[in-house]
Amino acid sequence: MSSNKTNRQAVAVLLAVVLALPTASAAQGPSPGNATFEVASVRDSSSLEQDGLFNFQGGHFQVTNQSLRWIIRWAYGLRDYQVIGLPGWADRQRFEIRATYSPASADAATVRTMLQRLLADRFAMRSHREQREIRLYQLVKANENGSLGPKLTASNVDCQKVAASPPVPSADGHRPRPACVSFGGADQITAFTRTMADLARALDEVVGSPVVDRTGLTGMWDYDLRWTLPARPLGEPNQQTIESSAEVFTGLREQLGLKLDATRAPYDVLVIDAVSRPTSN
Repeated sequence: MSSNKTNRQAVAVLLAVVLALPTASAAQGPSPGNATFEVASVRDSSSLEQDGLFNFQGGHFQVTNQSLRWIIRWAYGLRDYQVIGLPGWADRQRFEIRATYSPASADAATVRTMLQRLLADRFAMRSHREQREIRLYQLVKANENGSLGPKLTASNVDCQKVAASPPVPSADGHRPRPACVSFGGADQITAFTRTMADLARALDEVVGSPVVDRTGLTGMWDYDLRWTLPARPLGEPNQQTIESSAEVFTGLREQLGLKLDATRAPYDVLVIDAVSRPTSN
């Protein structure tokens, strides 16, 4: 498998998981308590080419081919820049977790609590929360006259109506225009009938820092942002580089008529005090 193809798959997984993560404010979730998995197996992943996966339902929890950083992020509902102090192997090494829990109807918050306990027990992880001053971006209009780019247009679609009566292909097979959805890949963020806050949330994962909407653009929007992602060798940690961030900044200005202004502000982070590789079982 080529490096470019692998990168595209990796970032597609990245953005898919991001959509499942809570916002930063939800990072004040439950600390490990009495809720634990009934049975849990932790092993090294057998394939670096396999797509990463988080899944839980019906009393079964599964992690496939994910780094410890991603496991911690899901467990605590954090963004990448909120996890501080991990050793290098926590980004490079991939793990598989299989576990069972009860009741089978347990919600995400409860399962996250169970995973936090597993991290403490099996990875000997110790951590604490604090506020640190980090880089933060404000998403604003790039042009003095307020004009927007060609790939950013207002949408008047009613998402409640779309949810009540989803569009279907016509008799000739023509698919209707998408609405009320967003998706990303290795080199794009595309959305139909989404807010600027949604765009800011997608961008913060791409540039590796919090992004706050300060555009003043209310309502719903369609946008299609694309950039070039540098090739990365198979197995390297999936982290944004200076070069790829520059491509995003350029694309924002030219395609959407927006830009990111940098500042610094205190932000909640999770500091890893100790962690170790688990023994396979």
